[in-house]
Amino acid sequence: MTTSTTEILFPSLDSEINLKFACYLKVLRLLFDQVSSTPNSVVSKRQIYYRDVTLFKKQAVINQCIDDIASSFGVSTETLGVVAAQKGLIYADLQYYYRDKLVNLEKNEGATLLPLISLESRHEDFRFISSCPEEIIIVEKESVFSKLCKEHGQKNKILITAKGFPDRLTKRFLYHLTQHYPEAKVVALVDSDVYGLMILKEYKYTPAIKITEFPKLPITVKDQFARKTISKLDELGHMNPSWYVSPCSRLEYGGTFLFDNANSLGHLDITCRDFNNMKSFLRTLLEFDHGSPDPEMKKVVRELQMGMFFFKKREMD
Repeated sequence: MTTSTTEILFPSLDSEINLKFACYLKVLRLLFDQVSSTPNSVVSKRQIYYRDVTLFKKQAVINQCIDDIASSFGVSTETLGVVAAQKGLIYADLQYYYRDKLVNLEKNEGATLLPLISLESRHEDFRFISSCPEEIIIVEKESVFSKLCKEHGQKNKILITAKGFPDRLTKRFLYHLTQHYPEAKVVALVDSDVYGLMILKEYKYTPAIKITEFPKLPITVKDQFARKTISKLDELGHMNPSWYVSPCSRLEYGGTFLFDNANSLGHLDITCRDFNNMKSFLRTLLEFDHGSPDPEMKKVVRELQMGMFFFKKREMD
């Protein structure tokens, strides 16, 4: 959760400040109505955004307002009755207890939305009953995910897709799932283009999961670039550290490769915008690679470099 200290003087000659004040006031009103309504009822940030699209204009505005308000009150967004929207899908035979409540997922019911969990959930909130899966497969595209669901119906594998770039709920769920099943192989099936490789980075290399105490991690995240520590001042002026880790640092790069003979689809041309994004992304990866060499990182760097050299990309079929 990213928060900031903002001073707003109202009314103002600056129309943007007036608009920001109106947004905060509207969100406060909606949050008050939420916590005053039916006990234990929840609403997603997306639902709040749709209550006044004309005023908010962008989802990012709502996200920042809610995070700032929660931080100012010293509570989590869930305390205010706001939860992450369920975007990701899962296809699995999986049973577990989450905060003493049984969750039962069955493949014969088809793919379902990822079960709702708190973004502040901890390792001890979960108790998995099902045996360890052979493989946990993260899929970039929903179309490929649907195809794989038909192929892996009888296999002890778990399929997950965030339908593009992963949301916080999907990343949090994957983190807990892979921590509880350390023996399971975890593979990401992504396109050999800059967006697919950036999605892989979000899962494997981006420290996005806040944990309470790093030394007590069930499985130590050894990759330095897959974790970080941030210290913030509290109300008493003390520096309190927060630890962040990536959703799954042991994730392997799968999917398609630029020169994959098994892929029936041909190569596609990249645009100038793609090339510029690849150049910027490659620079970031090379900084990571210099600090902590990783064989999976080398695959990603190779795909980017070859794509830039041949001005081509390849998508999964």
